Amino acid sequence: MTRKPLGRGLGALIAGVADEQTADAAPSHPVEVPIKRIVPSPFQPRRHFDAQRLHELAEAIRAQGVIEPLVVRSLPEQDLGGPLYELIAGERRLRAAREAGLETVPVVVRDFDDRTALEVSLVENIAREDLNAADEARALARLAREFALSHEQIAQRIGKSRPYVSNAIRMLELPEAVLQMIERGELTAGQARPLLSLDTAAAQVSAAREIAARGISARGAEELSRQRQVRIRPASASRADVHLQALVEGLQRALKRKVRVVRGRGKAPGRVEIEFYNDDDLTGLAAMLTNQSNGHTRVATP
Repeated sequence: MTRKPLGRGLGALIAGVADEQTADAAPSHPVEVPIKRIVPSPFQPRRHFDAQRLHELAEAIRAQGVIEPLVVRSLPEQDLGGPLYELIAGERRLRAAREAGLETVPVVVRDFDDRTALEVSLVENIAREDLNAADEARALARLAREFALSHEQIAQRIGKSRPYVSNAIRMLELPEAVLQMIERGELTAGQARPLLSLDTAAAQVSAAREIAARGISARGAEELSRQRQVRIRPASASRADVHLQALVEGLQRALKRKVRVVRGRGKAPGRVEIEFYNDDDLTGLAAMLTNQSNGHTRVATP
């Protein structure tokens, strides 16, 4: 089956980076490099590789060779065997070539910095392999965290929308047990995303296991999550709780992000929690909550 390419695919990203790199960057024509001279990339977002699909690719490579070159960058370290290279894109092809018994593979050597290496690896995985939602979320969050990129900037680099990036990163709010189910292919993003509406990790894990065991669809997962929300809500919910929920929903619509109100026990104060993703997002949130005029900041009123 032919996969639909991203708005800005791997080739476009590499070409764009080439324009930004210095004129003395390494040549882009393929060269043959011994497999043993290529080391794994610390920026590889994929954690799980399907053994059967790797075996199928190895069989194809054994018959036809590696048709599309891998992308690597030179490492400053060398040993008696010669130069070393760090893999940027093509780990499945490298693993399959190793399984097929090849001693060398075609590569394109590029002069990428760390951020570009992560971007290219991420785009290649999304475009070619439908990177699972957990690995994708971790990689996108890493771009935001380590390279101070806003969600809008990340979206531009991977050919997606800003809401897509924000929603993808939100998957990391799920418990690790649920993320591992996504990695193993037991849950899709559509099945897992409704679990974010449940209040506790235990409820999310329980619902995830039921969805996987019963093979519930993404739409069914949404309905199950709604039912679980109703079930865990106290039967004696007061009118004040109803008004509080309406207030929370109004805040979420206005701020376009998740809001949580935690009641204090006894005389302890309560608190309002508003999610944000990075420094740029926090700055934007602050601008929404405050008005600045004549050098003074005041709380905005409805």
